[in-house]
Amino acid sequence: MIVGGIEIVVERKAIKHTHLSVFPPDARVHVSAPIDLPDADLRSFLVSKLPWMRKQIAAVLSQPRQSRREYESGEDIYFLGKRYRLTVRKGDGVPTVRREGRNVILSGRGLESRSARERRVLEWYREELRHVLARLMSRSVEAAGESGDIVFEVRRMRNLWGSCNARKRRIRFNLALARVPIRCIEYVVVHEIVHLSVPNHSVLFEKTMDRRLPRWREIRQELNAFIALRIDEG
Repeated sequence: MIVGGIEIVVERKAIKHTHLSVFPPDARVHVSAPIDLPDADLRSFLVSKLPWMRKQIAAVLSQPRQSRREYESGEDIYFLGKRYRLTVRKGDGVPTVRREGRNVILSGRGLESRSARERRVLEWYREELRHVLARLMSRSVEAAGESGDIVFEVRRMRNLWGSCNARKRRIRFNLALARVPIRCIEYVVVHEIVHLSVPNHSVLFEKTMDRRLPRWREIRQELNAFIALRIDEG
């Protein structure tokens, strides 16, 4: 739906009240509306909120965010919500990545190009994130009482932190989660596991999330506001 030149994603839910949100990093506007609310009434509500939406959009777009990484010595790099300083050391060995205090050391041969440096850092992100996810998945699956094999994978994703195919029992996680705090990763894990039994974002979904992770709304807000939002494109 477009109102006042603003594109708004509309989600119909079994709720009593309408909820309007503006999400970073791209100031996406989302509204959750009761299933039986007429489109005309929803549009009137959104028109009344135009000043608020424009103010929030401006605020979100003015937030600091990471520029395109070159993966060179001296750059900041985020890992599990903490900021590290990247150091590149060219040598003869197989490229490796390790943490030393508040530094991430990328060393080895073949690191002359940006693409080579990026590839090795992203491989490290993937390896470390899979370890974190395996631990959180095991704990969350047990807490949810889920049975049967659940497969998860880590991928570069443009617009989602995670996705769930309940029929295939497969969950995908965004590689960029390697940059955010563990509590935010846990929120995404719990969110997707709940989707194995509740496919939508209904009241039942929210009640289940309340039971499994009481602070999930607060953590979701923290996740969406985190400045290291995406793995660089291309």
